[in-house]
Amino acid sequence: MKARTLLVVDDSPTIRALVKDAVTAGGLFSNILEADDGIEALKIFFKNKIDFVVTDVMMPKVDGYKFIAAIKESAGGKDIPVIILSGSRKEVIDKIKGLNIGASDYLIKPFDSSELVARINVFLKIQELQNELKEKNMLLEKLSVTDELTGLYNRRYFYDYISMHVALAKRHDYHIGCLLIDIDRFKSINDTYGHDVGDKVLKGIAEIMAKKMREGEVLARFGGEEFIICLCRADNDGAIRAAERMRMAVEDANLSDDNTPPLKITISVGIAIYPQQGLENSDDIIKAADEALYHAKRTGRNKVMVYSESMVSSKDQKEVLYGEKNL
Repeated sequence: MKARTLLVVDDSPTIRALVKDAVTAGGLFSNILEADDGIEALKIFFKNKIDFVVTDVMMPKVDGYKFIAAIKESAGGKDIPVIILSGSRKEVIDKIKGLNIGASDYLIKPFDSSELVARINVFLKIQELQNELKEKNMLLEKLSVTDELTGLYNRRYFYDYISMHVALAKRHDYHIGCLLIDIDRFKSINDTYGHDVGDKVLKGIAEIMAKKMREGEVLARFGGEEFIICLCRADNDGAIRAAERMRMAVEDANLSDDNTPPLKITISVGIAIYPQQGLENSDDIIKAADEALYHAKRTGRNKVMVYSESMVSSKDQKEVLYGEKNL
């Protein structure tokens, strides 16, 4: 039986016992809590994880309507099924009032135990379907911002993230660092060892860098053999330290399997800091980091370089260097 908790609220011990006996015979709940008025019920509800509520309407201190309204206004209670029990002759009026404040169903006392169990079963199945849908939606949302190969955030997520923090940095006057990271001579790895090994290298480097991340830093796969990091509230020196932390961690690692010769990989890192002259938005920041990365590659690889306006280079030159010299 799935672990579920039922809260039964009624000022009549007899009614509470009837509800308890019915659901126990049906094997619906692993835990049953009881309250004899609305105040006690609220205390129990907010101290425990409740999955289902069966409550009377007419009770001393706080009645069933006020109790339902209170739990439905809370984040933890808005999706919990509630069945109302009532001995009132104003059946239609009470039913409409109960449904309007969030009750799921309504039974008149004296009730048939098998009918109560059947109605609870209906809402438990609906609840399970809703939970499955939520889990699937959460998974789809995660997949939409996750790189399939490495498990890191993807380019889409990173653009949204850095754009948001650029707006916050403008408003609150703080610095943002952007690190664009490229695996040195990655094409030769694929050519020499094959794409399967290339994929293992990408996953291995992603794992190495993910372990080196600190608070305020977000890592994503930018595409191909490129990774990118956003550093919140990082000045020039802080960004360089973060970049060197990544570069040295990768340089020190062995990316081969235990039974094969060591496979040593290096990375180059380009840094851009916002605010800076000429950098107005997230696209400008990423382009600046790309310029710095290009110069790190051009001047020896396995190094960190910080963007400056003097680095601006020809796009055609860069494409030739990347493509023909396997930077």
